[in-house]
Amino acid sequence: MKIMWKIIRESIKVLIIASVLSSIGGFALKSIEEKLIVLLPFIIALPSLNALVGDFGIIVTSKFTTFLYERHVKNLKHSQFVKHLFKDIFPIALISALYLSALVLFASYIKGFSLEQSFVIKFILVILISVMVLFLIIFLVAIIGGYRVYKKNQDPDDILIPITTSIADLGTMIVFSLLILFMF
Repeated sequence: MKIMWKIIRESIKVLIIASVLSSIGGFALKSIEEKLIVLLPFIIALPSLNALVGDFGIIVTSKFTTFLYERHVKNLKHSQFVKHLFKDIFPIALISALYLSALVLFASYIKGFSLEQSFVIKFILVILISVMVLFLIIFLVAIIGGYRVYKKNQDPDDILIPITTSIADLGTMIVFSLLILFMF
């Protein structure tokens, strides 16, 4: 029974923060509601983009946590494992963003959306920039947060996976909304 209450006490703060962050993202989407309705590909892309960025948060957090528990990371500034993790996953994030863009544009075309060259270029840029910015934010949160949580003798996976996925949800909606407002 004590273990259950300990888990609840440790988890409740993270769950509340995650819920608040996700709710804020909805307000960002509301600000571009009219543009989203006109821009079918963005409506199709948003859930996939959210999932993609959230998955990278989970991957980075779990890999980094493994490095910590295997004692491969002693100093964050000079860790070859952290550099290697970034060099391995960042290109995959970019390739995934391009793949997602191609799938969404194809689905939009099938649904009858007219794809002009300037729109396609802007759309791909919005997806790529969103993934790059959010990946960098999530990477930093996972690495710095994971290191600090680990030093406090807590499991970084338990705390950082919900936080990085919430940042992905909120961040995707905000960055996506700002880029659409700026570029369209």
